[in-house]
Amino acid sequence: MEEKEISGNPTPGPNDQELNNLESEEDSTVVPETSIDLSEEIDHYKSIAQRAQADLVNYRNRASQEIEEAKRAVQFGVISRFISIVDDLERAVENAPEGAQTEWTEGVELVLRNLEKALELEGVSQIESLGKSFDPREHDALLYEENSDTEDGLILNVIQQGYRLNERIIRPARVIVSKFTEQENQEDELSKQEEK
Repeated sequence: MEEKEISGNPTPGPNDQELNNLESEEDSTVVPETSIDLSEEIDHYKSIAQRAQADLVNYRNRASQEIEEAKRAVQFGVISRFISIVDDLERAVENAPEGAQTEWTEGVELVLRNLEKALELEGVSQIESLGKSFDPREHDALLYEENSDTEDGLILNVIQQGYRLNERIIRPARVIVSKFTEQENQEDELSKQEEK
């Protein structure tokens, strides 16, 4: 009987070599799959980061728009209050008693002018109405006055001045608008009324 020497390095047999070949094939196929998985994962996280960045930009834009709208709302409210003060001062100047001191009336007129200039600096302007055509976006028609001398829809009188802030209407002008009637129609109506 022959004795086999056992050594630390056994010689590889055909079965061992096949196992080594199979392991190396598995390693080569695993590497591309993991690289594909990694690239998909990188793309996934990249798209998440891009969406998060877009959401942040949209949030900042929306927040700045909301802040601007809040500023405009506050400005609109404050300016509306000052416009009512301008109305009061205009009435005070128009209805000043004849015996009032000229210094007092000049002082009220000076305060009125300063307030109007301050409003002008904020972008507030009066709506020019007298003699213009009626525009429902800028005017409130309180009365229609029949008139044969002017064309239909012209503003004859301004009862309360209107104001705008830049292009936004703060308060429409309250006006009296002409309603055109022909002279002959008026005479016919008068004669019909007299016959009754």
